[in-house]
Amino acid sequence: MCLAAVVLWTGCIAYHPQPLEPEKSEAALRARSAQDPGLADFVRARDAGAAWPPTKFDLTALTFMALYFQPDIEMARARVRSAQAAEITEGARPNPTLSVLPTRVVSSFPDEPPWMMAASLDVPIETAGKRSKRLEQAREATRAARLALSETSWSVRAKVRAALVEYIEARAELGLFREEAAETETWSRMLAGRLAAGDISRFDLTLAQNETLNAQLAFQAAQTRVATAKTALSAAVGVTAAGLEGMAIEWSGFDQPPTNFDMGRVQEIGLTHRLDVQRALAEYASVEAALKLAVAQQYPDIHLDPGYEFDQGEHKFSLGPSITLPVLDRNRGPIAEGLARRDESAAAFLSLQSDAIHQMEAAQVDYGAAVEAWRATDRIAGEVQKRLEVGAERELEAGETDRATVLQARLQRSAALRARLAAARKVQDALGELENAVQQEIKN
Repeated sequence: MCLAAVVLWTGCIAYHPQPLEPEKSEAALRARSAQDPGLADFVRARDAGAAWPPTKFDLTALTFMALYFQPDIEMARARVRSAQAAEITEGARPNPTLSVLPTRVVSSFPDEPPWMMAASLDVPIETAGKRSKRLEQAREATRAARLALSETSWSVRAKVRAALVEYIEARAELGLFREEAAETETWSRMLAGRLAAGDISRFDLTLAQNETLNAQLAFQAAQTRVATAKTALSAAVGVTAAGLEGMAIEWSGFDQPPTNFDMGRVQEIGLTHRLDVQRALAEYASVEAALKLAVAQQYPDIHLDPGYEFDQGEHKFSLGPSITLPVLDRNRGPIAEGLARRDESAAAFLSLQSDAIHQMEAAQVDYGAAVEAWRATDRIAGEVQKRLEVGAERELEAGETDRATVLQARLQRSAALRARLAAARKVQDALGELENAVQQEIKN
């Protein structure tokens, strides 16, 4: 008995406390940046040829940072570890039970020993493959958790992309408003000189000054928008705003969206490889395994109960197998629940598939419309730019027009470029929705 107790004691896992320390975790959160050595190892483990930190931070680089820093990813990883631990639990075999019953005998016969010793061992034997069915259910749950982790990773990437789209557009728009503010300021000063010369009325100058004020207000609003967008981007990446300081954030081809890809192939990939569809299939398989287990549990387990008793100098041995008689309960309730859950899971899968198809179709239509609108604004912006270069500016050089006409032409160009930028933003938003619909990155 003592030896058995020692063996059992030494085989136990000790508990180690791990308290949360808010001050340390806050300091660690504020210290996050692209210079984190763990981040460099994380990136190289997934892309052996990647140099970190990069000279320019695009969507790929920012996504790497988000996958490393975002707490949502760690939560999903923890759920995977919990599911893996559940596999250990479900795969465990039931332990035998040892009972030792020393009994004091009070007898009127003085020659009889005062103690009687008895011991019994209960060895449970599972039937109907219950252990394998529990393991099957746990493994499918682990597979679903892994797919949920991939879903979370895609969701993190989608949030980074959306925040980056907003930041890139806001920054580009800020540059255009800066030019407009400078051009309108020049225009107002020019008209002030003309007013002094008596060439225009005070009303004309007031209109120009109002336009200058509006341009300055728009420029200030654009500055605020850039700051807000950068804060949102840092949150999507999983760092503080200070963690993005000094980083060259770029998106080459922001206003040149992909258009030469096979939409049919994209839809096919979405229908067969969407992560949520695969996760729903894994969840259905887990529910199916649970139903198998419920059916198996209607068959009782067997218990072997060998025993020993030392009674009044006699050694008595027994072997008493026992079994639960399935007379009053045949596990009908859990089986009915399993059947209902399977039907529910199947209905949820069909609903998800239907939503996926509609989402892809809607995203395809929206993307096509956004591309057409962008092409129209791109053509208009090109024409305005051409009129400025070959028209007003050349005429100014030739002395055929004045500086005011050129300034007006430049303001028209800035407005056309802003319209083109807004249309490119809508294309990127629509492309993001299309990528989310198929859960795949789309390139030409």
